[in-house]
Amino acid sequence: MSAELPVFSIVAMATITASLITAICSFVSLTLTKEQKISEFRQAWIDALREDLSIFFACSRAFARATEEEFIFSENSENKNRFKISSEKVSEVRYQVAEVYSRIILRLNVDEPEHEELLRLLAIAIEKQNIAIREKSNSAETMKAIQIATNYSRPLLKIEWDRVKKGEPAFRSAKTAAAGLMIFLCIALASFVIYGSFK
Repeated sequence: MSAELPVFSIVAMATITASLITAICSFVSLTLTKEQKISEFRQAWIDALREDLSIFFACSRAFARATEEEFIFSENSENKNRFKISSEKVSEVRYQVAEVYSRIILRLNVDEPEHEELLRLLAIAIEKQNIAIREKSNSAETMKAIQIATNYSRPLLKIEWDRVKKGEPAFRSAKTAAAGLMIFLCIALASFVIYGSFK
């Protein structure tokens, strides 16, 4: 009777341990899958933001140059034919800038200082362009503001990319937990084998 009790206890403990390990493994697997999906969404978000920013910067530069040339060449009727971009194209570029700027606003998180700063720099570039249009001046200040925003956006995108490489916080925690569980199981198995061999 006393000999059967330890065997029963070992079987019960083994069953509980196996169930616990299965539950932990399921939880870790679920967490890893979920966080991996979040990382995929974040990567898609970065790609979309990069594309929107590139369109914004390119179209803003084109629009600034086009409006500057229009003011310069419209003063002399002989130079009107030198204006390379049609007014329809200028309107199209201006609409594209407004559209992509709206998308950028919706993509960025104003609770993050880096995102808020980028939005501020983009707004400055737009304001400089509006001033140039009102005053019929050259695009130097607009181009400078666009370049500042461009330079700022590059490290910001790298920061976001580094987050994707590292993984979400829960993803990193789950990986650490999984590694710890594997080490624990290896030690437990080794202890069981060593204990059994000396018994």
